[in-house]
Amino acid sequence: MLGILISAFAFTSCDKDDDEDKGDPPVIASFSVAADNSTATVAFNEAVYKTENKTGNLDKAAFSLTITGGTATLEDYTVTHTAGSNEAVIALKLNGIANGQEVLAVKPATANAIYNANGAAMAVTESKSANLKDVGIIGKWESSGLNMAPLLIGAGIDSVYADFRGDNTYLVESFTADGSKTTLTGTFTQQRSSVAGIWKITVNQSSPNALVSEGIFQVIDQSPLKMKYEIAQTDPAIVGVTPPTAEQGFGSTSAGAFGTANVQTYLKIN
Repeated sequence: MLGILISAFAFTSCDKDDDEDKGDPPVIASFSVAADNSTATVAFNEAVYKTENKTGNLDKAAFSLTITGGTATLEDYTVTHTAGSNEAVIALKLNGIANGQEVLAVKPATANAIYNANGAAMAVTESKSANLKDVGIIGKWESSGLNMAPLLIGAGIDSVYADFRGDNTYLVESFTADGSKTTLTGTFTQQRSSVAGIWKITVNQSSPNALVSEGIFQVIDQSPLKMKYEIAQTDPAIVGVTPPTAEQGFGSTSAGAFGTANVQTYLKIN
């Protein structure tokens, strides 16, 4: 009987040692949100996997994602990860327009959702958070048809594609009916005005020629997001042309001389 007890104790002790051999569980090293709120990146302190035996890509089921505060809410998300990588990218689908006060939090969905190479599972209490960005104009936009400003239509332009990037550079491509394209590039600055919902923007074009334009824009909460945009060249100055202001609202280029003919409407893409 004594021998049986000793054997049983030895077997139990071996199981405990196996568990201990797994070492420390993985943790979330950092969590960040892209400048346009399109994605969030989870970085781990080591390579991670979906299963205990070092296989499987992390997917949506591996994470719990929540938003608190602000004005935007989380509609859905998808996850891109390769087994053995220490980074996962979460593509975000938001409802509403973020104002930067939203706190996005991520954690494992369950106690057996994320593993390291030793088979140790991440603690379900492991969590990190980051604020969404107050993005303003940042993103990709397109305009065509009835959304085009009459002044642009009069200049022969029938569609415009605009990419305002998180590093404050931009690319605008305009197309005429015969397919000819003009590409404008440069940098921009933006800031909220004292008028609710309306931002001020300054565009510093560097190519094909250097000039500065100033104006206003407003992003409207619909699906897809809609933007009203109105700017006017200020340097070199054009006689009789002054930029619109947030206080005077849309249609205030040259103190209203153009009416809404200089107001462009964009829809967000991607």
